[in-house]
Amino acid sequence: MDAQGSEQRLVLPLYTLDSPLVLLPGILYNVSFPRYKAAAFLARYREKAGLVPVIQSVLQEYEFDGPTLEIGHLSEKAVSGIATFHLAEIHCRLLAPVNAAETEPGAEMDWLLVAVFPNTMKILENVDPREPDMAVVCRVVAISDDSNTLKFTLQAIVRARPTNMLTKSETEFAVAWFESADDVKRLSQGLNSATSALFKLIDAFLESYKNALNTQDQKPDLLTLNPLANALFLQLAALKDFSRSYATLQKICALGANLASAYELLRVVDLTAAIVPLPNTKKLQILKENSLAERALLAGAIFGEMAEIFDKIRQNSDLANHWYHAEATGLQKATFVANQLKSIRVVLDGILNKKQLIQKQILRRKNGPVNVSKRKSIVGDKPGDKPGDNAQNGSAHDGNEEDDEEDDLGAITEFIKKQLPHITSISDDSKRLLVKEFRRVKNAPPGNGDYHVIRNYLEIVADMPWDTYVSRFSTNLEIDIDVARASLDQDHYGLQHVKTRLLQYLVVLKLLGAHAEKEYANGVASVSNKDKQTKESAVSGHAREPPAGGSIIVPSRAEKGGHELEKVLQKQLDDMRKLAAKAGKEKALLASKNNKSPIIMLSGPPGVGKTSLAKLIATTLGRNFQRISLGGVKDESEIRGHRRTYVGAMAGQIVQALRKSRSMNPVILLDEIDKVVGGVSSGARVNGDPAAALLEVLDPEQNTQFVDHYLGFPIDLSQVIFVCTANDPQNLSRPLLDRLERIEVDAYDYSDKLVIARKYLLPRQMKRNGLFENLVNIPEYVMKKVILDYTREAGVRNLERNLGTICRYKAVEYSESLASPQKSYNDTVEEYDLAHYLGLPFSGSSNEIVENPVMSAKYGVVHGLSYNTDGSGLVLIFESIGFDSGKGTTSLNMTGRLGEVLMESAKIGLTLIKNAFYRRLLNVDDSSTLLQKLNNMEIHMHVPSGAVQKDGPSAGITMALLFLSLVLQRPVPSNIAMTGEITLRGLVLPIGGLKEKILGAHLTGQIDKVIVPRENRRDVLEEYVHKINDSHRLNALLKDDELGEYKDSSPEDYFADKYGIRIVYAKEFWDVIRLVWGGDLIANVEHSRLEEYHL
Repeated sequence: MDAQGSEQRLVLPLYTLDSPLVLLPGILYNVSFPRYKAAAFLARYREKAGLVPVIQSVLQEYEFDGPTLEIGHLSEKAVSGIATFHLAEIHCRLLAPVNAAETEPGAEMDWLLVAVFPNTMKILENVDPREPDMAVVCRVVAISDDSNTLKFTLQAIVRARPTNMLTKSETEFAVAWFESADDVKRLSQGLNSATSALFKLIDAFLESYKNALNTQDQKPDLLTLNPLANALFLQLAALKDFSRSYATLQKICALGANLASAYELLRVVDLTAAIVPLPNTKKLQILKENSLAERALLAGAIFGEMAEIFDKIRQNSDLANHWYHAEATGLQKATFVANQLKSIRVVLDGILNKKQLIQKQILRRKNGPVNVSKRKSIVGDKPGDKPGDNAQNGSAHDGNEEDDEEDDLGAITEFIKKQLPHITSISDDSKRLLVKEFRRVKNAPPGNGDYHVIRNYLEIVADMPWDTYVSRFSTNLEIDIDVARASLDQDHYGLQHVKTRLLQYLVVLKLLGAHAEKEYANGVASVSNKDKQTKESAVSGHAREPPAGGSIIVPSRAEKGGHELEKVLQKQLDDMRKLAAKAGKEKALLASKNNKSPIIMLSGPPGVGKTSLAKLIATTLGRNFQRISLGGVKDESEIRGHRRTYVGAMAGQIVQALRKSRSMNPVILLDEIDKVVGGVSSGARVNGDPAAALLEVLDPEQNTQFVDHYLGFPIDLSQVIFVCTANDPQNLSRPLLDRLERIEVDAYDYSDKLVIARKYLLPRQMKRNGLFENLVNIPEYVMKKVILDYTREAGVRNLERNLGTICRYKAVEYSESLASPQKSYNDTVEEYDLAHYLGLPFSGSSNEIVENPVMSAKYGVVHGLSYNTDGSGLVLIFESIGFDSGKGTTSLNMTGRLGEVLMESAKIGLTLIKNAFYRRLLNVDDSSTLLQKLNNMEIHMHVPSGAVQKDGPSAGITMALLFLSLVLQRPVPSNIAMTGEITLRGLVLPIGGLKEKILGAHLTGQIDKVIVPRENRRDVLEEYVHKINDSHRLNALLKDDELGEYKDSSPEDYFADKYGIRIVYAKEFWDVIRLVWGGDLIANVEHSRLEEYHL
């Protein structure tokens, strides 16, 4: 932009103040707006600044994208105008060229730019429409949220002259960044003379007024009785920072006594006019003056007038003081004081009368309701509306609060009289109850104790989104399954079973919509047939009965003219069509509601994405989302609400979620449902059982008539999609667990985490830490080390934290390279950088598996597998030592914080080994000697990591093989791990958590063979089909698995290729022995079976 340049033309959004406030450039103004009007103003910027937390919070309270309260976004011209203004502002501030890349505002608050017009209708009595307007371009630099209002801090930047009115909310402006004037020095000298005289009189006035307030003299100063003096002092002293601003202004004017630039002259004129208590009419004159020279002369004249006013106040005060203290008699003094008191009383009576008038209006209910039409008028006061359309008073509050109470009652009246009769989701009995309550509050005075209770109740009922259903698709027929599938795959990796369930729900909705459409088409066809039949019967002289009932006889053509007959027939046919159409629509709606919304429970370890999945469901369906945290809830009223008889009663969280979502079919997340105080440990409590209260909410057959204690009548929750999350579903009561459709969200293996980190986590952390896309590069082998060595979790939360730490280090390095050209920036993260960024890695268990201490033998050590509570798997080392005790009995000591189930499994395994020696089932030289050795042995079994509690039915074969290895002194290969429970007969029972256990064995890097129960092969097949994403192969694999010896080993081959682990199966304990040591040790087993059956 040329420094001498002409005006800059650009399109900006505009706003006309309701208050008589005049903004001048160079000043920060705090302006309060009613909450709804502030939200309507911010809604226009929601695409550019919608992520600012306070703006996002306010906009969620209202629906500005709907057909009723629709507020448009910024146009492309306005967006371009704001960006151009931002560039010009930087240029003027730096007086240097600016790169085109800086055209876009950097911060989201920079987009909140608006041209503000003063409300001339409020300032001037007679407004000349030919008089040109002038706006001030302002930026919202701060927003503070109060319960009822929002306070905007507006930074007034520069004047803007409107040139072309494009829309009601946007106008083309001419902005003059550099104003010029002839003989600036002469103008500045004249202005300085006027301001100096004014400042001296203001200082003298403030000193005299403060002395008059604080004096203890017997002859008080009457200056404080002067209304004009009081008004001026309040304007000067009411500002919090007036003394500091006033002192700064005096310094600026003193330093600029001989101003040389037009910019400095302009600054002094605007600052003085803004800080000195000028009438708004005078400020408006200064604002509208186009020429800088004329503006400076006008300001000097106005400042001179203000100086005369302060001088006259001083003269009048001196005259009044002289008369009162020197000339007035006692009677005159008393009359003077009485008149002053009378004047004060008149003012107070006016204020009280105004309040009484408002209360009478409330009682008579004369004001119109605040409904959708009222909100339209509020939204209509968007930037660009004519001044005065919405009444308001107050210099720093842009809104009107006097009619708030009337508006609320009007909203209730509107709801009861116009909306309630048409609401289908409220029964007739409930409607009669609401009308009765409305009559009570209508006839009760505001001071009545029940008045506010009933009024709050009716306000909550009126605020409920009755018969409002929000969806991404306008009709069920428009549901696009392919688009929904693409949206699911884009936002979440894996979790195919969850996505499949959601797609099934969408398909069912679409089919129901097709059936409803077919029913509607059948209804139209039946109307056409009746139309034909009616015409045929009319020829014979009579028409058939209309569907509404009541026989109507139409005279024949001989009695009435043909034209009149046609009119009667047409009316009957129209009635029939209307009834059929209404019936068809009702059937369509009923068909859609016949499909109960799913009630899903996502169970799994922390950090696997259960909560984000619930948000994804809402996004895919286009529904509103609400989250209810149930962790630690111990009061039934949190779910069902309080009865209205209690003080401070309120509705339950379910009803509150419906109110916040503004729809009757949201997605409600019941987070941490297993943490509800109740469940399996529920009992009689004073506050009830919240887990039992959830039984009605989460039952599709009962939640159509859910009764909140506060509302007192049933509401329909059948269209609400409830998504529950739980870490340990076993904590839930059995009836509650039976009502939920449980979907397991398993832990991620490291290959899944690699994809998630690369595709989702790293880009998100780079964006959060202000880094561009290509500024951080983490190779796959480094990312794998971060996953394996720096995290111990089933989910990805700690992984994302570690990636965030790396990004912050890289952000510091990148900033240092920008500040110092000598420092180079390397975007690649190497393996040796991890210790610097993340510290020391966790110690692994792979060394413990292969190490053989000097003091121990190789036998008596077996590797088991465990499933941890966090959803991960781990290799457990079972180690034992045995020696001859000489007592004649076997002694078994077990340490390592083992639970009762594990200790029982150990005893079963020991007994099984004794029985094998006793029955000579093992192919050894002397079974009797080995049995005697075992009977005299003292065995100590230990499982390391003694601080961790260990329990569960999955280590029976591990401990049995441990005892056998100890007696036979045969070592078990360290590359083998096993899991499975055992019985006294030697059968191997199935276990859980197989996927996590195999992954845990893989992560050690030392295990390449895992023995699992034969019954668990179905879990392997399921996981294999899930991994290859081909469910059609499952049936063939199951049929092959039914055979004793399966032929298709592709699932085992898949896990061997992916994890480097060969899965083998054991049906009996003898299979475990064969898989570990070969078949030579169990040669006598088959011979023993033949002898047992006498064969």
